[in-house]
Amino acid sequence: MKIHAFKVDQLGALDMRQVLERIAALPLDKRLRTISGVDLRLEDLLVAGDYALADFATIRHEGPGRASVSNPIEDFELEDTEGFGHETALLYSKTSRAILQYNHSGPRVARIQTYLSGFCRDFIEGDGADGEVSGYGFSAVLSTDAAARLMHMSLVKKLEVSMYVPGVVANGALKDASLNSFLSNPLVGSAEKFSFSISAQRGKTSTLNLSQAKSFISDLLGIKEDVFSLCITAREDEDAPSEPIDLLRARLEADIPVQKTGRRFGRKERFAALRQAFEAWQANQQLG
Repeated sequence: MKIHAFKVDQLGALDMRQVLERIAALPLDKRLRTISGVDLRLEDLLVAGDYALADFATIRHEGPGRASVSNPIEDFELEDTEGFGHETALLYSKTSRAILQYNHSGPRVARIQTYLSGFCRDFIEGDGADGEVSGYGFSAVLSTDAAARLMHMSLVKKLEVSMYVPGVVANGALKDASLNSFLSNPLVGSAEKFSFSISAQRGKTSTLNLSQAKSFISDLLGIKEDVFSLCITAREDEDAPSEPIDLLRARLEADIPVQKTGRRFGRKERFAALRQAFEAWQANQQLG
């Protein structure tokens, strides 16, 4: 099971653990929200000491058929209100770090962030604080080496990106409004792959906007599974040589074997894998 780490920025008064606990107190049907055309809900929550272990699920009403070697594929017998459930586990710690299972078919970080931010706003409004800025921002944690190299870069000369358009559009994953608008163009939106390069003006001291570049990189790292390539060319100062960094290899990631329970990966086993990854990263001071 692949696992990734994220830093969580809180906007507003409600800690994410509080929001998770308040959602978990609701009946299952009241937890359901439609995010980018997909039904998503908090399926289960376990609070254990410094951790909150949450399991999120999407319910999709179109899915695979029942197949066997000797019989043709046929439909599953499901009620009209039933669908196919896909789960993604998350560990949230009091250090504002989220450790997230990667499930290609299940909810990903962008949908989970939108889901939690929406409930956060609803709870704050229900508490009588309407108008307060609220929600959460998830940014990918980089490996120690990559983070150190990026920290010392003061001049960003070029960004090169290649992404899988259907995945980015379907998951509603990008926070960058201008790029989202571009991807909604019928010509680009119908493409499979989209590649582009952004370069600074000529000159030793010229640079792309540093804070905007870092924010854009963080956004793309959050949807790494739909990005084919992400490379930054930068330098520490005007006299240093330009240095390319492959950022897709820079994100903190663990791959932990998980035993199946039946034909699924059990919740208990997935939660244990998240705790294992978090404790190892924390012990090695890799979470920033």
